[in-house]
Parts: sequence; C-alpha cells; structure tokens
Amino acid sequence: MEKLNKPIKKKPRFIRQQARIFKKIANTGWRAPKGMHSKLRRKRKGKGLLPSIGYASQRKFRGLSREGLMQVTVSKVSQLKDLTKKHGIILSRSLGIKKRLELLKKIKELGLNVLNIHKIDDYIKNIEQDREMRKETKKKEEEKKKKSKEQAIKKAEEKQQKEETQEEKENREKEEKRKVLEKQR
Repeated sequence: MEKLNKPIKKKPRFIRQQARIFKKIANTGWRAPKGMHSKLRRKRKGKGLLPSIGYASQRKFRGLSREGLMQVTVSKVSQLKDLTKKHGIILSRSLGIKKRLELLKKIKELGLNVLNIHKIDDYIKNIEQDREMRKETKKKEEEKKKKSKEQAIKKAEEKQQKEETQEEKENREKEEKRKVLEKQR
C-alpha cells in the first residue's frame, strides 16, 4: 500500500441557511442561499461557510479514502477479479445476507481491504449466528403449526363423533316412538 505525501484535509460541514433554527431543513443537504439580504450569500463573518473551489482536495487525492485507497463499490463476486491491494472495497447497500457473506469470504481469501466493515471475521460470525437463530425460530414455528393442525384435526374428529352420536340418539328416539305407537295399535 502506497503512503500519501499529504494527508487529506477534513472539509467543513456546509450547513443550509437557517438550518440551526428550523429542524426540518437541517438534514435536507446544502442549498445555495438566494435571498437579496442573505448574510450567508454575502459571506458575512459568523454566518456560516459557502462551498467554493478552495475547499477541493488535490486531483491526485480525489476519490481516495483516508487510508489512501481507491474506493470501489462491489455487488458481485465477479467484480473482485480486477481489484488489487490499492483498492478499498465498499460493499453495496442493497446486498442481502447470503451475497454479503459470500463476498466477504472471497475478499478474506484474496486479502483485500473492506472500508465499510472493520472486522470481517466478527462480522461473518455474527451473520452466521443470526442465520442459525432464524433457522431455529423457523423450525419452532413450523412445529407449532403442525401441532395446532393436529389438534384442530382431533377436535374436528371429536365433533363429528359427537354429532354422529346425537344423530344416533335421535334415530333411537324415533325408533322407540314407532315401537310405542305400534304397541298401542
């Protein structure tokens, strides 16, 4: 890894005009002040900073991380082929757990640097533990569903038997009435 001659300066945080007063515009990002009487537009002291070309970093340092690595966003294993130790890998935000785990294992094999995950081993371990926990909870839920289905089937069978016995009782009563009626005649 190549050391940089000059460290990358930390840029000031450019805050939108009146963002300290109105909370709802605090996180909306920078907007240029356009008011005629705007103190920020007229660059008055103590009113905040305006972005300008003077804050730009040198061309040879642009796009590099603080460690001096070229930042590359990765979302597939095939994108790792062309990367070297001069590149700093940033895992894509939209990756799922399976792909993320697969990519991290491959990155660990190749010995590359990941910028948005500090300890790869701990991260992999945590992901695997979470997956095991999810599998266990799924199994427990499935078992509960099976048990509840079995109980529902048993209850249904018992109801049918009870209904049949009621029908049988009614049939017996009818037969008894017939017999009584026949004897009376």
